[in-house]
Amino acid sequence: MRHARILVVLIQTLAAVAALCFSVAWAQQAPKAPLSTGPQAPAQPLAPLPSGSNGSAGSGAAGGSVAQDVAQPEPSTQVQPDTHALASAEILGLGSLRRLTRIFDPALQFSELAETGIVAGQTVSVSSVGGTLDVERRWRRYHLAATYRGAETIYEPSYYYGMRYLPYHDGGISQEISLGRWTLRLRDDVLYSWGSGFGSLFAGGPALASQNGSLDSIQRSLASSGTIQTALARQLSNTALGEIDYAHSRRTTLTLVGSYGLLHFLDPGYINSQNITGRVGYNYALSAKNNVALTYDHNLITFVGANGRLQTDLAQMAFGRKVTGRLALQVAAGPRLLHFAYFGPAHRTQLSWSASSSLTYQWRRTGYSLSYFRGVTTGSGVFFGSSSDTITAMASRELTRFWSASVNGGYARNDALVPRAVFASRFDDWFVGASLNHPLGRQVRLGLSYAFQQQTSGGGGCPVLTCGLARPFSQYGITLQWHPLLVRAR
Repeated sequence: MRHARILVVLIQTLAAVAALCFSVAWAQQAPKAPLSTGPQAPAQPLAPLPSGSNGSAGSGAAGGSVAQDVAQPEPSTQVQPDTHALASAEILGLGSLRRLTRIFDPALQFSELAETGIVAGQTVSVSSVGGTLDVERRWRRYHLAATYRGAETIYEPSYYYGMRYLPYHDGGISQEISLGRWTLRLRDDVLYSWGSGFGSLFAGGPALASQNGSLDSIQRSLASSGTIQTALARQLSNTALGEIDYAHSRRTTLTLVGSYGLLHFLDPGYINSQNITGRVGYNYALSAKNNVALTYDHNLITFVGANGRLQTDLAQMAFGRKVTGRLALQVAAGPRLLHFAYFGPAHRTQLSWSASSSLTYQWRRTGYSLSYFRGVTTGSGVFFGSSSDTITAMASRELTRFWSASVNGGYARNDALVPRAVFASRFDDWFVGASLNHPLGRQVRLGLSYAFQQQTSGGGGCPVLTCGLARPFSQYGITLQWHPLLVRAR
């Protein structure tokens, strides 16, 4: 009951924060007449760099926050470029060729699925009833976005270890404020589920793993969600971050990022962790589309109930390219210094390297995305820190006017930074998913999906209570979504 009350309070707090951000942003809407005259007028942003010869708009400065004069009217045909700095805590996005000022899309969802691998030799019937919500609102200087995915999952006729109801809740909220040369971003993401968020084994299924609603993805080095499966273990992961971008000139932008993440298990037998990161970044715009950046990260990982901690110092060079509505590419790599404290009789230091990259491409009716990360993570509740390699990919295509399809997959390898005798020191987790979608009228959508996920480990026993399913997991079925009120005001 105590854990249930904690979850209720957390959800109520997230709702209160969302309501507060809505009220503040609504109260701070820009007036009809631009405030460009008089002694109290705010500083005007700098002019953007020239765009490319093909007419695609890009962000003028490295941070993108000064790409357009906010005092000018915003026609519905104006493009909306991605405004993230290359050193930002969030991954670069595509932006949009059409400027949407408001999105409000609640939906109810019902799924009837079959799963194998839960119970040996049996196919389990699964019913899922839940909903989604995507909200986005833009003003001249303010951008608010929120997303939620959640459902109650019911297993019939067989129960997995006596459990019948396995709910999950996945939500996030972000507020962006642009004031002249300054851009402030605040964000909080939370996930409650019975398993790791990687592949969404018990949080909607692997087919939903690449869906992130209205929010851009957080860089994996800052995210708190694990990539090692723990089977039925209630866990709560939360990532809160703040970012400040200052456009020093048309080409240079300074970035400061601070984040706090936690991974807390509501069931005993796992390793709870906290992750604090600070980042300083320098961004330089080579052109309207191409940017380079230099970043330095200092990260501290602590484990609840244990004296040991990990500390990393990371310097990276990054390159990014953005073409609004078409392409978003970023690549970063650099040396990493890892400090082990209170693990064993003495402190020690290890020199290695870290890298990350992401690619999003959209061409007519086809879209692709690919991401890769190599670095130090908290250990997903199984290890006291791990060296992780993670790759995810997704492709989607509109087959006809009424049919669309998508495929996605991912692979994660985790090696223990502090191996323990007789226990496994490596886990390999991978998943694939596919879906076929068809609208039934203007408000109802039909989806057919299939997913497969499997985790293997090196020699030795599980370091914690459970380490995922012992057999490959597969899921297939049908999903109906009802969008009763979809508003996309331009």
